[in-house]
Amino acid sequence: MIPLAHAEGGYGWGGPFEPWEIHPALNHLPIAFLLGGVALDLYAWGRGRPDLARAATGLFVAGVLTGVLTAAAGLLAFFTVPGHTEEAHRLMYWHLGIQAAALLLFAWPAWQRWRDRAAAPTSGGRLVVCLAAVLLLTGSAIGGYLVYHGGAGVEPQLLAPEVRHSHSAEGAPADRPPSKASGDSHGHEHPE
Repeated sequence: MIPLAHAEGGYGWGGPFEPWEIHPALNHLPIAFLLGGVALDLYAWGRGRPDLARAATGLFVAGVLTGVLTAAAGLLAFFTVPGHTEEAHRLMYWHLGIQAAALLLFAWPAWQRWRDRAAAPTSGGRLVVCLAAVLLLTGSAIGGYLVYHGGAGVEPQLLAPEVRHSHSAEGAPADRPPSKASGDSHGHEHPE
């Protein structure tokens, strides 16, 4: 069992916020920095403004750094988030993979541009950040779907029992969470 996750009296640690709530509190920062960096970089390229391209580099670096923190919080959320639909659970892996790919694709040009701030950004680097932006938007849309349609991160007592425990082990009653003994082996545990 992971410390702080799925505590005896329910989920979380009982503080002012739960561990899975850190991820949604942070996720807007890297999205704003990275997409703002792409928009500013394309504007700078179109207008021939190297000063704005350097500012875009700063946004990429800030986006990657906050993205790493958000990814770590997302991993914590993956292991602590309360009941959600089976579809949401399946999509969590897609969200994680797509966002990781986007972050890695942003990291490479951000590093290259930060190392040599005086040089103009390359066309290849600009193409990579545009591809990364598409992935970031796709992964973020999946993340929104997880919450708004799959119930991920919603207080368990607010969810209907069939949603709260919908990805329980086969044969487990919908009104009762699965136990370790029930063969629930999808990556994290549920309270008993």
